[in-house]
Amino acid sequence: MADIITQEDLILVLSQSASPKLDLKIEVLDSSGKIIDTIHGAVSGNMSINGESDVRRTAAFVVRPTLAEHIKLTENSLLWLNKDIRMYVGLYNCRTKQYKYYPLGYYVYTDTSGTYDAATNSLTINCADFMKKLDGTKNGQLGSLIISFPAYEENEKTGEVIKYYTIRNAVIEILEKLARITNHRIDDIGEYRAMPDYNDEWKKYREENETCLAIPFDQEFSAGCSVLSILTAFRDLYPNYEMFFDMETNTFICQLKPMCYEDDIYLDNSFLQRVLISENTSVDMTTVRNICEVWGKVIVVDFYSEECTCKNNTYSSAITGYEDGYCNGDIIGLKIPTANQANAKININSFGAVGIYNEATEEPIKANVLKSNNIYAFKIKKQRVNNQDVIKAYLLGQWQVHAINVLTNGRKSGQFVTGPDGKECELYSKEYFQKFYHCERVDMTIIANSPFTVEKLGEIPDIKASGEYENITSDDLAADRAKWENWKNSRLTDNITITTALLPFLDVNKKVSYKPSDSDIEYQYIISSISHDFSGFTTTITMYRFYPLYETLRKEAGTHKVLSEFSHGVLSKYTHAELTAVISEQEL
Repeated sequence: MADIITQEDLILVLSQSASPKLDLKIEVLDSSGKIIDTIHGAVSGNMSINGESDVRRTAAFVVRPTLAEHIKLTENSLLWLNKDIRMYVGLYNCRTKQYKYYPLGYYVYTDTSGTYDAATNSLTINCADFMKKLDGTKNGQLGSLIISFPAYEENEKTGEVIKYYTIRNAVIEILEKLARITNHRIDDIGEYRAMPDYNDEWKKYREENETCLAIPFDQEFSAGCSVLSILTAFRDLYPNYEMFFDMETNTFICQLKPMCYEDDIYLDNSFLQRVLISENTSVDMTTVRNICEVWGKVIVVDFYSEECTCKNNTYSSAITGYEDGYCNGDIIGLKIPTANQANAKININSFGAVGIYNEATEEPIKANVLKSNNIYAFKIKKQRVNNQDVIKAYLLGQWQVHAINVLTNGRKSGQFVTGPDGKECELYSKEYFQKFYHCERVDMTIIANSPFTVEKLGEIPDIKASGEYENITSDDLAADRAKWENWKNSRLTDNITITTALLPFLDVNKKVSYKPSDSDIEYQYIISSISHDFSGFTTTITMYRFYPLYETLRKEAGTHKVLSEFSHGVLSKYTHAELTAVISEQEL
């Protein structure tokens, strides 16, 4: 759909209120995308868009087959399996005496018979977008072959890595070779810090981390799987990505899901109120969670030692069998004798002191991250910069990858509890969650206005383990995933559904402003699903509440901008010192 709604569009919708008049136009396409014929005069129809589904769009329409032989359900008709369709809905403009058509997308037939009603002489046809050509419904199931995608290519003689294979290129290869789709737009898929959406210094990060966009481990798929299952396996290696076919051009798109933080308002409250028919507010309390705990990969180290000393903030150890110096990808396990200071290093077999880094921030680890007598795993990354080897040791975590994300209002509780170690800590502080959940990596997501914070609802955890989570290889990556899962649990459940006059130009992942009937405040929402009823001339919109994050607001100039996003009632609960601390700190 169009990114910008024109004044003509809004006037056209409002002009239909007295006597709506529309035309459902269906272009029938051959296998090459050429228009064979156009069907007008469909009796009725409906269409849905779901931003959370792999098959994003579905539709149905009713025609009278006796109007012409070529739309009967026969092999040579326009309604047969070897045909595709492109749908439009047209709104009649009384001034120009013409229809203005809005694209509804490209579809394939999903049933071979439809439903024929002799009394009304009507034929119902069900269809879905082109994902059905990839999931095995119409095509896309692979035969007796095993498909492998290695993570890297190595020198057969030395075992040295020659090059790494990227996830993006694997997706393109799958589309072009297995699905024969060349019309695509595939964005980079990889680590959080390597994306311009999240890191202003993403170019530098990519230069220093050559594996940040690479396939993390060999991928293999057996006979009988579908093209879509392979695509989603690569897509889901990192959180917050989506795949779909574009509605206007049918381009296959793979991209980060839009968070809409900096998006303009697509439709404002004043217009929505003019076309509003009904409203239904719902919060599914059975799915609301405000803590996400992710258990990732059980780390298998290449080299391990419990004999480790610490001097001058450097952990030194001699490991038998580790003889060729630091190699890219080596995973080393050490039992740490004492807690670390800032900028700690490791030195194995006197190969040289190597700095220990945080994988998510690309910064040296802070003091006291490594605890006394705990075993930690470190991954060696070796790069060539300015004709010199630059070697870093990235902290993966303890024996199993583990991270927690907590939704909080950012305010100190003032209450103290006794931890498992017998010492007091403040309720809902980072220290509290570290002690009671036995997890060192705890991140706090601050959304002061959210009704789902731990301060308001108490602790409602969501535990993610096994299956796809076993592919998460470090605490930093687990923390990214926990943040994403917590975002879904605590925001997608805060829904409101409204029914309006038909708005054919709408699409999902758009930001709108709306004032619920039981509120005096106008809020911002993100559209998650849409359903058009062309017979009733209505659109049903489900949207979730948009909550700005402090970390996003801080990127904009001025403390005033940060504070203006929150109500006076919320701000009055904070002292000046607390507000200063919340705004200036990335983490509690």
